[in-house]
Amino acid sequence: MPHQKHLSQAGRELAHRSGLHGTHARFAALIFGLLAGLCLWLAVPTTARAEQPPLRIEAVRAEGWQGEVPPADGWTPVVLPDTWAQRWPGFDGVVWYRLQWEQPADAPEAGVLLEYLIMAGAVWLNDTPISRDASLVEPLTRAWNTPHYWLIAAPLLRPGATNTLLVRVSGLAAYQAGLGPVTVGLPAAIWPQYEQQRSVRRDQQLFGLAISTVVAVFFGVLWVLRRRETAYGWFALMSCLWLVFASNQVVTSPWPFASTDGWQAFSTSSLMAFCCSFLIFALRFCERRLPRFEAGVALLALACWLDLWLAAPAEMGLHRSLWTVAAILVYTLASGGYLVYAGLVRTRRIFALAPFMLAGCVAGVHDLMVFLQLIDSNVYYSAMVSYVTVFGMALVLAGRFVQSLQRIENFNTELIGEVEAARTELANTLAQRHALELAHARIGERVNLASDLHDGLGGMLVGSIATLENAPHSQSAPQLLAMLKSLRDDLRLIIDATGRDDGQRSFGELLAPLRHRTTQLLDANGIECRWQVAGLDRLELPPSQSLELLRFLQEALTNVLKHSGARFVDVSLLRSGDALLLAVQDNGCGFVQKAAEQSTGAGLRSMRARAHRLGSALQLESPPGKTRVALQLALPGS
Repeated sequence: MPHQKHLSQAGRELAHRSGLHGTHARFAALIFGLLAGLCLWLAVPTTARAEQPPLRIEAVRAEGWQGEVPPADGWTPVVLPDTWAQRWPGFDGVVWYRLQWEQPADAPEAGVLLEYLIMAGAVWLNDTPISRDASLVEPLTRAWNTPHYWLIAAPLLRPGATNTLLVRVSGLAAYQAGLGPVTVGLPAAIWPQYEQQRSVRRDQQLFGLAISTVVAVFFGVLWVLRRRETAYGWFALMSCLWLVFASNQVVTSPWPFASTDGWQAFSTSSLMAFCCSFLIFALRFCERRLPRFEAGVALLALACWLDLWLAAPAEMGLHRSLWTVAAILVYTLASGGYLVYAGLVRTRRIFALAPFMLAGCVAGVHDLMVFLQLIDSNVYYSAMVSYVTVFGMALVLAGRFVQSLQRIENFNTELIGEVEAARTELANTLAQRHALELAHARIGERVNLASDLHDGLGGMLVGSIATLENAPHSQSAPQLLAMLKSLRDDLRLIIDATGRDDGQRSFGELLAPLRHRTTQLLDANGIECRWQVAGLDRLELPPSQSLELLRFLQEALTNVLKHSGARFVDVSLLRSGDALLLAVQDNGCGFVQKAAEQSTGAGLRSMRARAHRLGSALQLESPPGKTRVALQLALPGS
């Protein structure tokens, strides 16, 4: 179509001026062209009216709702489409329409198209019934949007004579009750008109309802999965409410309501709720929140519901009209406001929705004029434009969702890169830390070896030197040899502690050589050593713990020999349950408690370190005339 081509070019120009380029511009131009083509299709009938014989149309008002026979008098000429509220204001009941024409003698059959009647009716042709709705009294059958087609042939038709089509219409004045256009002509010419009317009034409505259902479910699920995307939730709610309202176009019964007024209250209040939800959706899509304004919109929707459901039946028509106008104004203002905002911000994401808002705005203005009867039509564009608009909005939201997924994928790619970099850095750090730990371990081994040499071999050397100093001439060769052997045994104990192990031995067996040597050494220096040992025969400890205990004991006895000036020392090694108590007590000069606790000497520092490695603590006591050094070790299994 040439017009659609020009409008598509206009859409591209509008996209260019609004800052859209590339794919977004082509998409906007395509949508703009489709919407323009739809508007042109709606505005220009696709099927020309068939030539028909002249119709004489008359109407008469019946008394009440009952009666299967029209009145004999009172017929008034009318023009179709006809709304009797202007002729008989406030009349609710039955109006009869009589249509007469002269059927050509050479036409043995005819096609009759009745576009709509409001609300329910029955039809006779030449006194023969050809159609009747299910309910002609309240609750009325809702046949207002259903076109009818009849193929009339002999013997119903009277070629060359006057034929009469009699239509009984049951309706309510508040809802534009009356009769729509009627066309009589050749079946081949009337049938395409019927197909067009059925497509516009029924098929497209059902298709739009199906689209609204799918969109509402899809975006409702998206919102449930991503509650932060409130635009999805409002769009799903808006689609559900439109689904409820648009069903007014296709339902043929007011069920579950008991009257037409009940259905209209439900339909109109759903329309207001939809328009309010549409307004809030537009705000959410623009990432805007106006709490007070939104609260006012919610109160407006609530007021509509309460007013329509509490209105008296006689006032329902006025209330319905007022709230319908208000709802269309809300929708139109929301669409217009969005267009203004899109023109101000000029961003691709906001402008992508603008063509659909424009279509909704145009359709809303048109339908408002139809509802107010400023346009002589019974066709509402919103119902037909809605599925294109909803589908387009769904595409825009889906595009927004895809962009979010792409951002997430890019973020994941960047995150993976950062994780790999962090992993590499961590591996380097761990390698450096491992190297440092190895260095520290070597240094620790050297410190431990130095400590063992100090506590073990050093203690034996100190004792031997002290013996030789006290009685240098009284030591025989065998005694000197015994001293050297003791030093050799102590050195062998250090070597064994570095990792060589010829079998598990009890702590008592390991203690015996040290006990023998230190007793001899202390006796040689005039110090009596008394031992109290219990429960060590079956006590097996790891070699490192055994060596720590022996070195702790050796250092304690070396300190007695070097510093105490004691005459006797008591050594206790007692196993009690899951604990081992080691204590060394002498009657020497002692020391100042506070000074000893703060001492940085090698002996006490070594004893504290060994107690800590054993999981215990060094205990120091030095009342006058007594010194006691002890620790308590928790044995494995405690």
